[in-house]
Amino acid sequence: MISKLNNKELDQKIKSLARAENRLLALVIEHIKEADRRKLYLDFNYPNLYDYLVKECGYPGGSAQRRIDAARLLAIEPKLKAKIESGEINLSQTTLLQKAFREKSQTVTLEQKRSLIAKISDMTVNESQVLISKELNLEIRQQTKVTHQKDESIRLEFTLTKEQWESLQKAKDLASNATQTNDLGVLIKYLSDKFIKQKEGPTATVAVKKQVLQRDQCCQYKDHKTQRLCGSRWNLHIDHIKPKWVGGTDDIDNLRVLCQKHNYERYREQAGIKMVSSKIDDKIIGGRLIQADCTHT
Repeated sequence: MISKLNNKELDQKIKSLARAENRLLALVIEHIKEADRRKLYLDFNYPNLYDYLVKECGYPGGSAQRRIDAARLLAIEPKLKAKIESGEINLSQTTLLQKAFREKSQTVTLEQKRSLIAKISDMTVNESQVLISKELNLEIRQQTKVTHQKDESIRLEFTLTKEQWESLQKAKDLASNATQTNDLGVLIKYLSDKFIKQKEGPTATVAVKKQVLQRDQCCQYKDHKTQRLCGSRWNLHIDHIKPKWVGGTDDIDNLRVLCQKHNYERYREQAGIKMVSSKIDDKIIGGRLIQADCTHT
């Protein structure tokens, strides 16, 4: 029973199975290479090896194509089998190679192919991409391609500089608590929403301030004992009933008009401080001076 294994035993078992899986994968690739050489698929009434692997053998499309790419590389470099067995090269790398070879089919030589197979051993997929692109002098694509799909989603293909990519990766890491995913589409939406909110926020705030002023007309501060309304119309501020620093929102129901003196006094009461200074965001609304909440020091 797997559940009975201790951590060391489980670790050893996974590594043993991974090695066995690589050996089996290399054997599968070798058999697919032979099936390709014989055009075995024709005996089963399939037009190509891809359809045979998908429809007859049950491979998903992407898995089938990766195995075909590896099998055709194996046909030109027998040493590839041992590299797949050992894990030095994986199927993602063989697919990168084959895609590049097809792009450079008129100029790439057999020796170049064998050389690149050796060079990408023990490299990551990203490292392999850079090496292959440099060795074969693949075209750097700059133009952005936008494709509108049937479900109204948008597919984007564009090129980032190294610095742009590093910046995007850093943003992804910093936003990970909020996005909870590595999906770049989610990250772009998250960053876009924050930027839009930042840019549109002040305009929305002015509109809310107008509504609050039209509703309240004057300072809404009431004396704790007599409940008498201040009623001043001079130097009015917009005040958060529940302060933002304890979770208050910008909803209109949490806002009221206070005169400057009562706005400052309220902060003194809540914060237990003697001096209050204000960060003033002056707005002229309806002929009156409306200021942002004061903040205490």
